[in-house]
Amino acid sequence: MKKAIFIILSILIINQNLLVAQEQAPKLSAGKIGISFSSFGDNDVFRYKEFEGAASYNSDYFFTIGINYLYPINRWLEAETGVEYSKHSIIIRTNLPPGMNNASQKANLALINVPISLRANFLNYFFVNGGLMVDIDASTNSPIDTQTGIGALLGIAVKYDFKNGLSAFVNPYSKIHALIPFSDTNYHQRIWENGIRIGITYHLKMK
Repeated sequence: MKKAIFIILSILIINQNLLVAQEQAPKLSAGKIGISFSSFGDNDVFRYKEFEGAASYNSDYFFTIGINYLYPINRWLEAETGVEYSKHSIIIRTNLPPGMNNASQKANLALINVPISLRANFLNYFFVNGGLMVDIDASTNSPIDTQTGIGALLGIAVKYDFKNGLSAFVNPYSKIHALIPFSDTNYHQRIWENGIRIGITYHLKMK
């Protein structure tokens, strides 16, 4: 009987100590929600194996706007996702014999991206981010192969956290769209995008 009472009291004391420790320990936030804008770079078209005499592709402009959500995994690692809309313009220069029409043309693409990435924070003011993204090509009549598929991204950033819950960041990055295309086109074209993403996030409060 005394042994049973001792065990019960020990369990109650341990549980009480655990509850006190949980209350005193700093809590992870419920996450962050934010908006971002990307541009200020170049967007090139490439194949793993180029054709002889194929047209050349040169960067014109691009931009991306997005709504992003970050979920804390631990004190320094966060998972990031969201929905982004991208607009790409690329100049195509044909490689035709002299005397033929070699006028350049523009190719316009519209992409919807869903990033699934990780953000590792370090030294209070920096983070590196990388992962995959699902690309949906919403273009119509584009001369460039569809970019619907799985892409990849990698970047490094500087950030500043304000006391009111807002954070701002500047994030140079590199993306490859349609790294794994959903179509079975041979010698598939892919867009390689290098740019700078700027954005703000707000720390959500736990109830």
